[in-house]
Amino acid sequence: MINFFRRITKSSKSHPVNIVAQRFLQAFNNHGVQPSQIPRLMPQIRLDDLKTEEALLAVLTPAILDQTAKFFGIRSEWLEGVDDKIYEYQSCYNDSAIFFEALASLQSRTDLNTLSCPLRVLTSTKKLNCTDDNQQLLAPVLVEKIAELGEDTIYRYHIFNDGFDWGYPSTRIQLKALARLIYTVLRTPVPLYIVSPAELQSIIEREAIPQNIVNRGLLTTPSLEDFALTREESGIAKEIEELPYVFEYIEEYKLASLIAEKPLFSLQPGEPTAQPHTAPELSPTTATPTKTGKRAQNGHDLWMPVRNTVQAWWAEEGDALHIAPAIARIKALPHLKAAALSESAIRKHIADLAPPNVRGKSGRKPKQST
Repeated sequence: MINFFRRITKSSKSHPVNIVAQRFLQAFNNHGVQPSQIPRLMPQIRLDDLKTEEALLAVLTPAILDQTAKFFGIRSEWLEGVDDKIYEYQSCYNDSAIFFEALASLQSRTDLNTLSCPLRVLTSTKKLNCTDDNQQLLAPVLVEKIAELGEDTIYRYHIFNDGFDWGYPSTRIQLKALARLIYTVLRTPVPLYIVSPAELQSIIEREAIPQNIVNRGLLTTPSLEDFALTREESGIAKEIEELPYVFEYIEEYKLASLIAEKPLFSLQPGEPTAQPHTAPELSPTTATPTKTGKRAQNGHDLWMPVRNTVQAWWAEEGDALHIAPAIARIKALPHLKAAALSESAIRKHIADLAPPNVRGKSGRKPKQST
């Protein structure tokens, strides 16, 4: 069956209608679904229908094509071979409300406990630099979980095709504002993936599905939020001289009112929440965090980076990462202030984030010897 997929998706002189079968299978394959798994997601398609190209074409009705397009968030016209544009064009430049509406819609359809790093950003620039006027393109991608097949998660991708340019101040400040709010309100990182110029261009031009790129791993150095945080909030904060403009942008466009204040994981009882709504008083070159009481702010600064880090690990590795090794990893990261604290203190602040079956998770009863 896999050989069948490889055979029919190669360029050939077959009948023009064959492209429908080719793109139908390509849509699933490019989202991480093998041909033999398609009936689990599309019960109308039987395994027998996938044996030959002719058999598949016989069952691909317009209704099935539309259902497939809706499931993956792609265009029916692309499945039908009308053109090469996989996605509808989406833009949010200078209109962040569109971005947050898309995020809110995603949140309404997704279990918050399974929603990790919903915003991921692609760039072909190895080192973003706000003082470099050369083009530095980026593509923001919202990632939505739509299915699970065994241990694999299937995602739908919402790509913004504006061609954001880090060398252009207005687009750069907007992206920084979005990343800051995602991090401080939803309390999750914004991974930044380096891709080739050709890969980025094909994604911006709506001619590629980014599954193999945005699922490389959730921990990147740096992440996009590192360009929008103070030194107290991030051990590798970058371009902090622009923070006053980021806070001004958030305030001017009332962005804090557009994002749902629901963290992507539960907090420890009494743990302070992030306060992104009030911009700190900043000099043009110095950034300081919002104050909500010294003790509360210190607790927030200490544990939020740890919880975000370990949440990303568990989202990527699942039950394979137990709590004790996670603690050991944290203690090996010197940029995390909490790394110097005791194992028991770290365990107290991360145990609630662990997947249910993780060994060492608080509340599990030890095995009884017989």
